[in-house]
Amino acid sequence: MRTLVPTVPENMPRPLRILALDPGITTGYVTASVPEIQPILLVCGEDKMTHRELWLLLENVSPDVIVCESFEYRSRARDNVELFSREMIGVVNLYNQSNRGVKLVMQSAAKGKSYFGDDKKLKELGVYKPGKPHGRDAMRHFLQWLMFGQGFQYYADQKVQLT
Repeated sequence: MRTLVPTVPENMPRPLRILALDPGITTGYVTASVPEIQPILLVCGEDKMTHRELWLLLENVSPDVIVCESFEYRSRARDNVELFSREMIGVVNLYNQSNRGVKLVMQSAAKGKSYFGDDKKLKELGVYKPGKPHGRDAMRHFLQWLMFGQGFQYYADQKVQLT
């Protein structure tokens, strides 16, 4: 993998903090610290969280950007419909509305998995976290934002490092 110095506008605050979320009964998360020159530092995990615990995670990370998997309602009947993720998205929306300057990016599950759906790609990048499927889904959303979304303009091809 290549290590390139990212192009960063002078007025961009440093380090940029990103929180990527796969909300649900078990919420996957990735926190990213994006310094000017060093690799992007990532922490990947998942936990069963209450609404308050998610709020505290948001407050502790104090992200500049939140990348969150969206909830998609499908009208056909399914046995595995789980609405708790919708409640957690509500917590994220409330946090976003309560903190001006935070950029909220919602991504569908399909978009997050479009390029990074294969664990092989996560392993190649050195960001595969065994035993954390929801954390890996949050990682997919982060990488989608970073490499193909709004993060691309600042951090194209920068090395990522899982801590």
